[in-house]
Amino acid sequence: MLGEIVSTLGGEVGKHQAADLIVGLDSPDDAAVMKIDDDKALVFTADFFAPVVDDAYSYGSVAAANALSDIYAMGAVPQMALNLVAWPEEMDPSVIRDVLKGGLDKVMESGAFLAGGHTVKDAEPKFGLAVTGIVHPDRILRKGGAQIGDLIVLTKPLGSGVITTALKESRVREVHLEACVKVMSKLNSSGMLGATAIYPHVHAATDVTGYGLVGHLHEMAIGAECAINIQSDNLPWISGSHEYSKAGLFSDGAVANKEYYGEFVTYAKELAGWKLKLLFDPQTSGGLLMSVQPDSALDLLDAIVDNGGDDSYIVGEVVVGQSGNIIVE
Repeated sequence: MLGEIVSTLGGEVGKHQAADLIVGLDSPDDAAVMKIDDDKALVFTADFFAPVVDDAYSYGSVAAANALSDIYAMGAVPQMALNLVAWPEEMDPSVIRDVLKGGLDKVMESGAFLAGGHTVKDAEPKFGLAVTGIVHPDRILRKGGAQIGDLIVLTKPLGSGVITTALKESRVREVHLEACVKVMSKLNSSGMLGATAIYPHVHAATDVTGYGLVGHLHEMAIGAECAINIQSDNLPWISGSHEYSKAGLFSDGAVANKEYYGEFVTYAKELAGWKLKLLFDPQTSGGLLMSVQPDSALDLLDAIVDNGGDDSYIVGEVVVGQSGNIIVE
């Protein structure tokens, strides 16, 4: 709904937009991009949300990694970040200090620097970052560049939505929560660096966040005017996610995603209800989805590991089909 409202402003914004704005409201990419000169373009994004975990430091780390992810999804290197904070006056100051420390550590890990921020009073705590990055104008990764025959690579396991919902319901096991926080707080820098290492064979990228796997694949497929096959047996999952899915611990976001994106999905085989719903599970600070030339897919997997990443996974293929359709096999 909000996306549709914002899109209606595109015409008005376009009247005032700079000629060097490469990516703006005209496409649903992960960040805005403005050309600086022939060798550099400025990438800008902002993201913040309410706590998804109870530990303050972990919350700060996850929120910062999530905001930085949009820069990496565009193939860019983070340069500078600003804190975005909404905070209840009555909350113990030590809590926000731990949140900010978690965010700062992630910004420093990315190689960027923290240059300030803005704080407002709010009834519910929220934290995130506004981030700038740099990329070569000819090496920007966008959602819509996938080509027929490309393979789809995913750089992080899925399932953070059901695990954090289990936490809210006080039904999560500590071992599963720890695994989930580790995944969510990991930077997507290795995916970006892996893609850079095999340039120009990665044709498109995005990160998996609130729209779930299907929603973000749909955006890639729409942009490329093609369909994407997903091999459901190849999808990686965070430990515990199947357990909580079978227990029905899905968020309202998963329900909304299924209602909206379900019409774009074709099932080539029957899936259990809980498995099907997991495809729509909203993710927090999920991995990168990259569309890569098929003969370079294994090179990409190796390059990601060489740049400090964990194992990544080939989960699908770009195919001829109705624009935006996702075929689950």
